[in-house]
Amino acid sequence: MINAVRNALNSVLGSVAGLNSAAGAGRIFELYLMTGIAVELQTRGFDVWLQRSDGSRILPTDVDRTFIQRGGGPSSLPPASAGPGNASVIGLRKPSGSEWEVWNGIQFRGRSGGTHEIDIALVPKTVADQLRTTGGMPFGRPRVSIECKDVGQPGSVDEMRAFVARLYDLTVLQGHEPYVQAQYPGPAMGIYPGSPTGGDVLLGSLDLLGGKSPYFQRGSAPHRVQQRRCSNDRLLWSRTAFVHYVGQ
Repeated sequence: MINAVRNALNSVLGSVAGLNSAAGAGRIFELYLMTGIAVELQTRGFDVWLQRSDGSRILPTDVDRTFIQRGGGPSSLPPASAGPGNASVIGLRKPSGSEWEVWNGIQFRGRSGGTHEIDIALVPKTVADQLRTTGGMPFGRPRVSIECKDVGQPGSVDEMRAFVARLYDLTVLQGHEPYVQAQYPGPAMGIYPGSPTGGDVLLGSLDLLGGKSPYFQRGSAPHRVQQRRCSNDRLLWSRTAFVHYVGQ
């Protein structure tokens, strides 16, 4: 598995990448999925790159081309001022589309005030860049959330229930608006899914978003709730669109 990770990193970088991985088979499995997603999107025409924790790209001509996986317990996103030596991320961009980041082991804050680790999360790069100015924990649900289990047998129903419960706490719906605005007044960092005008097709090739990719924005604001059925797995998912009104 670790060799597959190294090969994937080399493919994304276009050169030989170094690897500083965390200990444990479960953590390597997370990295295996994370880099596998990156390579698959690269083969589908996406621009994919390795990125240091300070936001700078790892270039094939750099002397230090080490990709660092976060070690220890889950954490918030460190500030760029802390330097490039913290956990690396993977960047994604479809031609003429917006930029996204794939995170590993980042804590997200839910409506309850509790924190929830997401093993693999897809978030807009605009949100990540804003968080890196001071460091911090995102509030809300990432666009894609993956729970990794490196086990020999199917997981239990209770494990799935626990993951769904975490996603529920991270999801902001219309009925939550009064509570969220009272609980988190001011410029709390939120990642609220929506559909921009002429939304790009970042993940359209994966048939998950029906040809529209969401955006996320900062702060609390009026919103609406929409529902759509995924074409590939027949699961119902909710998309919350936050619209910011100047002066409100």
